[in-house]
Amino acid sequence: MYKFYGDDSEMNAAMAEAQRRLPEFKCALDKDARQVIPSIEGSLVKARFESLITHSVEHMWVEDAGFEGDQIVGTLSSQPNNIPELTIGEWVSVSPDDISDWVYRQNENTYGGFTVRVMQRRGLEP
Repeated sequence: MYKFYGDDSEMNAAMAEAQRRLPEFKCALDKDARQVIPSIEGSLVKARFESLITHSVEHMWVEDAGFEGDQIVGTLSSQPNNIPELTIGEWVSVSPDDISDWVYRQNENTYGGFTVRVMQRRGLEP
């Protein structure tokens, strides 16, 4: 886990881009769901989680992400450090407003991953 601060303009711009382009992600997942043979290999979102107990905030990855109504659901794929009410592997539901990144692979291409690219440019492992 890496700590980023609220005044990190490059990371904030990446998260804003992910938010702005979230309808693209939804459209791709919806289109893939209508295919006889789906071609999206994996869909992930990075979402903001806040503990009601510790008040800590962590941005963690959720895999097998999909939309259910006005929420995004999937399996928490990160182990929370300071959010005791969540565990890795748990089914979670998050508001689109809490999404800080999204990524999916389709036909050997990767889409999204805005914060991932910032981290890679900085030499950090996403």
